[in-house]
Parts: sequence; structure tokens; C-alpha cells
Amino acid sequence: MGKRNKYRNYALEDIKNAVQMVENKAMSIRSASRQYNVPKTTIIDKLNGRSSLQARSGPSPVLFDSEEEMLVHWVIDMAKIGYGQTRQQLLYTVKTILDHDGRKTPFKDNLPGKDWLYAFMKRHPEISTRTPQKLGKERAVISWQKIKWWFEDFAKYLTENYEEGINILKDASRIYNADESGFPQDPKSGKILAAKGSKNVYSTCSADKSQITVLACMSATAHYLPPMLVFPGERFRFNPLEGFTEAVLGRTKTGWMDSELFYTWVRDHFITAIKDRKVKLPVILLVDGHTSHISLETAQLCKSENVILYCLLEHASHILQPCDVTLFGPLKKHWRDSVRDYQFKNPGEFVTKGTFASVFKSAWAKGTTVDVAIKGFRHTGLYPFSVESVDKSKVEPSEVFARAKPDQDLGNDDDMNCKDAQVDSRPVTNSSGTYNLDQEPVQIADEADTEIALMPSEIFDSVSCETSHTIVEELHDQPPCLYPETIIQVNPCNVNVTPHKDENKQSCEKAPSSSFELLLVTPSEQKTLKKKKTRTVLPKAVSGSEMIKILENRKQQKEDEQEMKEKRKIDRELKRKLKEEENAKKEEKKNEKKKRMEENKKRKLSKKQKKSEKSTTSRLCSKCLLETDDVYICCEICSSFYHAKCSGVDFSCVHIDDIVSFPYECDDCL
Repeated sequence: MGKRNKYRNYALEDIKNAVQMVENKAMSIRSASRQYNVPKTTIIDKLNGRSSLQARSGPSPVLFDSEEEMLVHWVIDMAKIGYGQTRQQLLYTVKTILDHDGRKTPFKDNLPGKDWLYAFMKRHPEISTRTPQKLGKERAVISWQKIKWWFEDFAKYLTENYEEGINILKDASRIYNADESGFPQDPKSGKILAAKGSKNVYSTCSADKSQITVLACMSATAHYLPPMLVFPGERFRFNPLEGFTEAVLGRTKTGWMDSELFYTWVRDHFITAIKDRKVKLPVILLVDGHTSHISLETAQLCKSENVILYCLLEHASHILQPCDVTLFGPLKKHWRDSVRDYQFKNPGEFVTKGTFASVFKSAWAKGTTVDVAIKGFRHTGLYPFSVESVDKSKVEPSEVFARAKPDQDLGNDDDMNCKDAQVDSRPVTNSSGTYNLDQEPVQIADEADTEIALMPSEIFDSVSCETSHTIVEELHDQPPCLYPETIIQVNPCNVNVTPHKDENKQSCEKAPSSSFELLLVTPSEQKTLKKKKTRTVLPKAVSGSEMIKILENRKQQKEDEQEMKEKRKIDRELKRKLKEEENAKKEEKKNEKKKRMEENKKRKLSKKQKKSEKSTTSRLCSKCLLETDDVYICCEICSSFYHAKCSGVDFSCVHIDDIVSFPYECDDCL
């Protein structure tokens, strides 16, 4: 028995064209079959009406074409808003729809298997499995309106406070971005080759899970400053920069960036670097709103040195920060490769704090390229300065967290850059009275200002100023990427899916079941009665006069609080000393009283012993010192004997037997 012939690959359009050409007598069946690669029998069946044009080989599908299209659009929409479905979740979603529709299927319990999933994804190559990035709620609520406001506020600040205004943004050599990221000493390893079916596959690693903070800074002309490596601790028995002496050493107790270290870096390295390159002032330094970047000393230093220290939109560093968008991702990949190469060349050894710098040097040289810097500033809309260059797909998750009331802005309580009302567009005026945010890409004017200088410098010694200028100019001349508008529409009650429109596709033979419209919905945020705390609105311009005044007030307030704290501490010390003195006096009186009581007790005991000695020798009355036959009573304390008549107690009404047992204490013991 011979092998079965494989099916030919031909599209529905090819069948339609072949049938149409034969019906119009423009081609024969044989010619149409060769032209469109469609079997002759298939063309004959379509002409004779044995099968429709929409029919396909194999068993009848479980879902109609329109239903599968709707399912595909739902999967894509859920992935865009941050609620992507796994393969298992997709199968259970289809099962839920089939159960709700009451449709009979060949699947067990209406749950499709891996074969159906494989065929479904083959029929729809527009979807594929991807590894998602973690996105916190603070970042998920960032909306496109907030990004537009940040761009408008930034342009407005430059226009109102500097003569050049937004023309500063036309010079790429004057725009810098600085950010920090942690690099683990033992990064996670990817998949490795091993024997098929192996149950236990290991990768030797270090027990030290600490990481080193790296501060990176680059400009829109791909000028990279030497990285600062922040090590935990104050003293080292080794040279932390051994093997990478061009880097900058930073030291803190925790190994994280703090305000003092950032101030030192700005003063000793950033300002020195721009002066050595003779960059035209003022220079823009964009940072995130971390507390380590905001201090009075840093703000005053930047203002005096004509450096515009400006904060990016909070929780939007994955959208607006060039270092986050294009630098740190490839840099960490090169770091993992460098660690792997180091461990391969040095079996049994791991990257330590002493060898970190030497291993990191190669990763830094590979990751800090011209293309990374240029694309980073372009994709974030910072150079050329245009909000339309920002990737709008990154803010689509914010549609889920939209307010139910359209007149309320998203996250006003938690946003430091909040607005009192929602506005579609806010015109920013410049010296001419108007400002258009979308400007044409600005060419680099001066060749001397566009010199490329990467670290380590020896990597690019062969690149001349003319060559680097050409590279930067060609990369910036490329048009920014355009992104389609979101397909999610926000209603007051829920977020529904709007089906895509494709005029090229033919309408489906059957309409989708109502179960699809009922069950394929996107999530919406539930209302809560919890009141959110209001936060003080802080200006983004850290080096501006308004921010410096706020920081001065904070510093004065902190000093006043510290002074009051010292006063309260002194008062507590005085009260403690007075209380200690009072307690000491009480303790002294108590000890004196105790001492007197012990002396009295000893004296009574000695007297009791003397009287007992007397009582053993004779039974004399301790008062009259006579021994008679009268009734005696005994003192309960000192055991001395007394005549009843000498005791001073009237026993005239007491029986004589009761006198002996009478509880008596003599005058000496009282």
C-alpha cells in the first residue's frame, strides 16, 4: 500500500478565484488547478455544488468561524489589559461556553484537549504563547491622559522658567536620564540541555542571593557616564573596582541608593562630565521620583550649576524612562551571559563582591550601544519630544481601573500629579502664545555637540565624531512607531469587547452563539467604600524655586521637630533623675525603718531569753519578784510570769481556769 498524498496548502481565496475563472470561461479546470495550486476534483466539486465554497476537509468544527474569531479577539484583548489567558484557562473558557450553550461535542465533559488547542492556534497564527511581565496596580492605573499631562507640564515649566523654553529639547546632547537597578550576583539561569526524560536536572549556584545596585546615566546622543557600583558596607578588605577601574564606587550601609550618595554623584561625576564635554547649559537630568533623588542639597546644587533636575511621572518608569525601556533589559541579559562565561572559565567559583566589577565590565561594554540610547529616548517621546511616540499599548491595562463616573479622574487621591478636573487637552503657551506638543523630529545642529563617548572608552575609540554624528542623525530621522487605538470601550457599568472589523474577510455562515457574548467579557474594577488618603501635590521640577522652597520648609520643620524631640528628651531625663532621687530617699527611709525594726526585734529576743532563763530557775513574779501560791499568767511574747493581781488586769469577773489561758502581753513587750 503506497503512502497517502499530503494535502496541498491553498487558501480560500485561491479556491474562489479558481472557480470564478472557470465559470467565466477564462481558464480551463486544468489551467486553474495549476495556476492556483488547487486540486481539479476540488474545483469540480465546487462547480457541481457538491460542497460549498466555505467547506473544508476533515470533521465538522466544534465552533463556527465567527465564534472562533470572537474568541481570538477576546484572548488578544484580555492580554492587552493585563489579564492574559493561559492554555488551560482558554480550554476551560470554551468548556464553560459549550456547557452554557448545551452543545454536544466529541470532547469528554465538553473540555477540549491539546489536539483541538493545537489546531485552533494553527488556524489563528495571530495568537501565540508569550511570557508576561509583572505589572503592579500602581503601574496598571497609569492612563494616557496622565502621560499627556506630564508632557504638557514639562513643556510649560521650560517655557515659563527659561529663555530658550522648549528649544532646549531640540538639542539631544542636553537631555540625560539616570536610574538605578539591582544586579544579582547569581542571576537565574535559563533552560539547559540535558538527557530527555531526566527527572533531576541541576545547576550549580552560589548561596549568596545579594545584589549590587548600579546607577546608569545616558544622554539622547548615546553619551554614557561611567556606571556607579553601590556596594553595601563602609570598609572593604578587597578592591571593589578591580577589573573595572573606569566605574565609580558607591558605598552605603544597605547597598541601596540614598540621597547623600546621589548628591555626591551629581556633584563629583555628572556635573564634571558635562563640563568636560562642554555641553551647552542648561542641561536636563530626568530621574524618577524616588526619595533618594529629592533632597534640598541636590536641588540647590543643580540650580546653582544650571542643571534642570526633573522627575518623571510616578509609577510610569516602564513607559517614560529610557534606561528602563531599552537599557536595563539587554544589560541584564548580557550580565547573565557574562556570569555564565565566568563560571565556565572558573569551575567551582562564583561571582562575589570582589569579582563583580570585572565580570560586569564586559556586560556594560556590550549593553551600552548607540542604538539602545537613541531608541530609548525616541520610544519614550523625550527626543524627539512628542507624546505620540509613546507606546500607547502600555497604558491599555488602565482601562480596567477606569472610574464608573466619567467626571472623576483615575487615581486622583494617590497621584502626586493629580488634577482637579478631567480635561481632554490643556494648551501650553510659550513665548508666542501657543504651543503644539507634536513637533517635527529635530535634527542635531552642531556636530561637536553630538560626539559619542561610551564606557569603557576604549571600545569605541575607532568611532570618530563625524561617524557618530551620522549614526545619531540617521537613527533619529526614522519616524516614530504608530500604534492602533485601543479596542476596549469603557461603559459606566462594565468593560465590553468591541469586535475587530476586517473588510477583507467574508462574513461567517452562522452567527456566534449568545453564550459568547454573555461569557466573553473583560473584568472591571469593583467599587469600594474605602477612602483613599490624599497626598500633597509636589512639583516635578526638583531644581525649581518652588520645590526648593518646599524642601527648605521640610528641612526647617524637621529641624524644629528634632529640637522639640531633644527638649522632650531633656525633660524626660530630668523627670527620670527626680524620680530616681525620690525613690532613693524612699528606699533610704524604708531601710532605716527596717533597720530599727530589726534592732527592736533583737532587743526583745535578748530580753525574752533573759526572762526565760529566770523562769527556768524559779517562778518569780517579774513585777513584785516574789514567789507565792497565787495565780500566775504568762506573757505571750517574752514568756515572763506575773501574778494576776500584779498584771494590772481586772480578773474579778474571770474564772480562775480562764486566767491561766488569758492572752497577755506585759508592759515591757507593748
